[in-house]
Amino acid sequence: MNERQYGMYKLLIVDDEEIVREGLRDIVAYLQVQHIGQILTAKDGADALSIINIENPQIILTDLNMPVLDGIEMIKQLQGKHEHKIIVVSGYDDFHLVKESFKLGVRDYLLKPAHSEELLEVLDKIVRELRQEEQQYQKGESEKMLTQMERVSRSMNWVLQSAEQDEHALERIFAELGLSLPYPDTAAAILSPMHSASNAESLGADWDALLTRPDTNRLPMKLYSFYNRQNDLVVWINYDRLRDRSSAVKQVLEQFLGSTPELPVVIAVGMTVSAATGLALAYRSALEVLSYKLTAGPRSILLYDEILTREDRHIAPADLRILTEIIDMGRKDQVLPYIQKYFNDESLRRSTLDSIRSNYDAILQTIRWIPRQKQDFSAFEQSEQLRLYLISRILQTIEARQSLIRSYDMVEIAKKYVEEQLLGEINMAVIANYCNVSYAYFSKLFKESTGMNFQDYVTMQRMDYAKKALNGINVKICDVASALGYSNPKNFTRVFKSYCGMSPKEYQKLMK
Repeated sequence: MNERQYGMYKLLIVDDEEIVREGLRDIVAYLQVQHIGQILTAKDGADALSIINIENPQIILTDLNMPVLDGIEMIKQLQGKHEHKIIVVSGYDDFHLVKESFKLGVRDYLLKPAHSEELLEVLDKIVRELRQEEQQYQKGESEKMLTQMERVSRSMNWVLQSAEQDEHALERIFAELGLSLPYPDTAAAILSPMHSASNAESLGADWDALLTRPDTNRLPMKLYSFYNRQNDLVVWINYDRLRDRSSAVKQVLEQFLGSTPELPVVIAVGMTVSAATGLALAYRSALEVLSYKLTAGPRSILLYDEILTREDRHIAPADLRILTEIIDMGRKDQVLPYIQKYFNDESLRRSTLDSIRSNYDAILQTIRWIPRQKQDFSAFEQSEQLRLYLISRILQTIEARQSLIRSYDMVEIAKKYVEEQLLGEINMAVIANYCNVSYAYFSKLFKESTGMNFQDYVTMQRMDYAKKALNGINVKICDVASALGYSNPKNFTRVFKSYCGMSPKEYQKLMK
């Protein structure tokens, strides 16, 4: 069973008459029997045995009465050595040979000359038998592997989660489990569904199918799999890097993706390490690569070496100011193009994760999104989720600002704030933030509404307070200056004189 080529079967036609065997070959090729691929021919039993040893066809269609080595003797020599489905083609005179061949395990027979309808029926039946046996074999192998995987998963996760883990703990677990690492190099690959709610069991079943499938094109390697605590499938790939002229690791993973065309999965491959040491490093590097899952499309393979070539791509301060203007002016139509500039798929694939996270934080800080409502960056599994989140938050900020302007005049809010904080520190940036607008936009709006800039308004209110305070009995000028935040009374006197046309002392005399 292990020698079968999965999916397609080889057919060997054996007949000493060239016109017969070539005629049968043409008929089978014309019929296009499903799952029959290569069609081979042999001129007698001896020639057939040579071809069988090399090509190992699963189906043999043979004559019985042949020179050199007849069909019966050929079938006898095949017994116990190979697994084949044998169909005999014979004439009426050779029926005694047909009876003998059935005792040797022949599956079916056709009378010469074989008609296309009969040939198609027999071949279809044989193919169905092969497919059924193959499925039963794979099911049995998968069940055995499932039991093994459960045992391996428990042991691997115990080591990976242990606080006292050392660099060689995984190597000891491999030895305890009897898992051999015969090749010098090992890499860890983590197969993670695009959606966390995806069925991980189906992922494991699909991987099991690949493990039980023989592949003569694949370099020699050992494959072991287990589920980690995040319920992602981890595959240890043990191979010989020196013999790998293309990429043995990528090749086997591409085979897996090719065999599961509907499975939305991302595969993260860590660095290749020495099989004898460094397995923990291989796993940690695969986890690091998996953190870039956000930047990958469905059915992608992320490689450690590729991650190392990514660049820091930060949003320019000028572009953050543009975002502020978009919000200030309520330009909703510009939000999507703005986010696409830094968070489109191509840009994400070229950026380091730290720079993507930094840009995410910069956007939310610029729009002054409430921190406790900020979604954790690590929660995003797909780029589209990230883009939609940022776009929705920017649009919500624009809506909130427009609603604020409609419901209450920002200038009135600012005036009330100044009134309440007159004897404390007053910062226009604080008021702008409170009103959920930029510093520049608030300054412009305030001047347009009041005819003076914000700082002049604050000074005016403080000097009005000072005049009322100086009217009191036995009020010291230095006390009023200190109450208004002037550490140097001379500065207060200068501002007061500039605003009222006289010094505080002259004003007190005038009011008596």
